[in-house]
Amino acid sequence: MKVVEPVLWGRAEFAEVWEVRASALVDIISGASPQLVSNRTGTPMQTLTGASIEEHRAAGDVKVTRRFGDFHISASGAFSDEHDYRSRAFGLEARGDFNERNTTLIAGYGRSDDRVGSHDNPALDEPRKTDEYLAGLTQVISPTALVQTTLNFSRGRGYYNDPYKLTFTFFDTGPPIVVADTRPDHRNSLAWLTRYRQHFPAAAGTLQVDYRFYRDDWGIRAHTLEAGWQQQLGEHWALRPALRYYTQSAADFYSAVVPTRPPPEVLSSDQRLSAFGGLSPSLRAIYRFDNGVTTEGTVGYIRNASSLRLGGSGNPYFETLRAAYVIIGITYPF
Repeated sequence: MKVVEPVLWGRAEFAEVWEVRASALVDIISGASPQLVSNRTGTPMQTLTGASIEEHRAAGDVKVTRRFGDFHISASGAFSDEHDYRSRAFGLEARGDFNERNTTLIAGYGRSDDRVGSHDNPALDEPRKTDEYLAGLTQVISPTALVQTTLNFSRGRGYYNDPYKLTFTFFDTGPPIVVADTRPDHRNSLAWLTRYRQHFPAAAGTLQVDYRFYRDDWGIRAHTLEAGWQQQLGEHWALRPALRYYTQSAADFYSAVVPTRPPPEVLSSDQRLSAFGGLSPSLRAIYRFDNGVTTEGTVGYIRNASSLRLGGSGNPYFETLRAAYVIIGITYPF
């Protein structure tokens, strides 16, 4: 699978109290996608991929902020369009600075309205609505250190099935059975993200540590830990090596095979809902020109595998995923 994603991002200020941020992007995807999990060989595995696909997605967002001294109020809107999925979203956010701007509180609300379709079933047009609530705190704890923590609660209702996924199971007795991906019609989740930044002037470097805990009512529990070090190299250059580790448990309704006859009402063999772990090292290089232009380049590698799950008890049928990515960015102030 190959993905190319050009992105244009901009920020502008007006009348000293207004700020506008906007972005636009296009995803260009080519490759093949796993469709079916079968135990025909005796071991469940992804044995069938769809024909080579060519997919394009256009997306954009805009955020307008009004400042009232130490308080900020923002409104945002976003869209995303592809041939089998459409999303529209809006959000409201309030932020206040206290304690001589050493403490920042933030609260927000957002809603997305999505429509799910399918290339294989032109008649499919199902809704999904999600409400999100955000609360956060940023605290400066010393002249060189700060901590930020946020809670995000999401409440979703609607169509969560993957219309392209199937489970094909052979039994010792009786004919085989094919079951379409069927998931609950709701998903409530809670994510807690904490970030710590500590600058070391003598070393001209900054330690960056992020931890995220996630849980939902599908039974998934996930932990993400990332540590990075941004090193300043002279006046223009900076390097940031980082390592991210991820681990999750399986959804309650995940199974690589159809476990019973008749099949359960809720079942998915999508391995993204199974138990696995992942490691992702990356390296970012930053160069700042004298005229204010900044260029950034990031290279990274992702490896997801059942053996990397915390405790080593991941899904034994998980197909190891390997991916490499490159990100190039240019920032031009004017």
